[in-house]
Amino acid sequence: MLSMTETDYENWRDNLRCGGREEYDAQYSAASLYEGGWRSDAISDLIEQFNLTGDEAERIYNELLEIEQKAEGKEG
Repeated sequence: MLSMTETDYENWRDNLRCGGREEYDAQYSAASLYEGGWRSDAISDLIEQFNLTGDEAERIYNELLEIEQKAEGKEG
């Protein structure tokens, strides 16, 4: 994940956007982030990488936790 080229990152980032919002008002889908390899324990990196607001970070963190718990339940 962290070894992407800048172009790859920008393309990947653009694919995560939801709701057709402009870049300055971006919202990210926790499910898309999870599919991209991000996990709740990397929330500080997510905040830095995507310039998340506190509300966005909290929402994504909680949603990632929920997705991870469901995934663990399916595996176990």
